[in-house]
Amino acid sequence: MTTWADAQRIGLALAGAKPGVAPDGAPTVAIGRHPFARLRLGDDGREALQFWSLDPDAEAALAAERDVFFHVDTFPVKASVWAWLDRLDEQELTEILTDSWRARRGVR
Repeated sequence: MTTWADAQRIGLALAGAKPGVAPDGAPTVAIGRHPFARLRLGDDGREALQFWSLDPDAEAALAAERDVFFHVDTFPVKASVWAWLDRLDEQELTEILTDSWRARRGVR
């Protein structure tokens, strides 16, 4: 089980990462001007992570894990995915954030 504090700690350890704030005031971790991790909250205040993937088929790939990855927006070359932080362990969170950092780093 991880939290946004874990996501910040792991994300900010990546080269060039810095804390940021989304237009609605939500905290982010960014590379350049592009966030690669963003805090989202469920209606009950449950913490969720928004991250990015270069896999446009991410929704299909994650379909079997809807209890973890519950929202996917697909764009031509990337996907934005939301995951419940309390369903991720630290190793999986580290992999997700590293991949998202790589995906967003390339758009600078």
